[in-house]
Amino acid sequence: MGDIFKKAQQEQAQSIYEGILDKLEGLSADTPGWKDVLKDAIDDLVKSETQPSTGGTQDNKSEAWDFTQEKTQDLFVSNDEVVIRPVTKADEAFYLNVRMQYSLMYRAIYHTTEKDMGSLFWNEVSQPEVFYCIIESAKNKDPIGYLGIKDTRAETWEIAIELDEKHTRQGYGPQSIVLFLNEVYRITGRSEFRAVVEVDNLPSQKCFEKIGAELIGLCNGVILKTDDEKKHFEDKNLDLINEDMIRLAERLGVEPRKLLSHLLDYRYIVK
Repeated sequence: MGDIFKKAQQEQAQSIYEGILDKLEGLSADTPGWKDVLKDAIDDLVKSETQPSTGGTQDNKSEAWDFTQEKTQDLFVSNDEVVIRPVTKADEAFYLNVRMQYSLMYRAIYHTTEKDMGSLFWNEVSQPEVFYCIIESAKNKDPIGYLGIKDTRAETWEIAIELDEKHTRQGYGPQSIVLFLNEVYRITGRSEFRAVVEVDNLPSQKCFEKIGAELIGLCNGVILKTDDEKKHFEDKNLDLINEDMIRLAERLGVEPRKLLSHLLDYRYIVK
């Protein structure tokens, strides 16, 4: 997780915390319904955190692609290095651990609420419009990370990938993405995919550029949604702009401050 996205999550978390306190103000612990108020506030947080796309909405929605058959298989695709298989309920602990490594919101939900994380996990990965897999080492079957399609109703399908921190920078990411998307293309005929990357996450940027993905511009995220929120965050965090971001802004033809409130939009075409 880059420093900019972490800062944005921290500010959103503070805002949500203050909102929860406002809703509970004046209510004692024995007031009927106070737990429902807290639960509703937490559910709002969960919905914000688990939206299908971290790169903003795509308005043109169609019917979800049916990966039902693939989801029941023990194996989706593999090579000599990695095995990519559909996620199962047994992957709950590993999946949640990886999610918490990169998401302050997930961490907060896990550690500060009594919410059923198993339900959260399964609701997130089992929806008909998503197709998530676990990446394993072909040598010892150790889980490496997860990889999938966030929403098959979208006009352009977006890739989701996160690796356990101890398995990053070892070449697993690029080969897993190419292997997975080649198989998706074989099954569906879909050849174009998008990936959304943080502006200061250089390893992820290099990963997608290594496989030939094209950076086409900036896109919105789910945290800073309104123009006022973006401007406020930019004004407060101009000190986070570094030389890499300045060069990236020149490459995109935008003001460097815009990178603080947006994400990078990549396109990858299977060849």
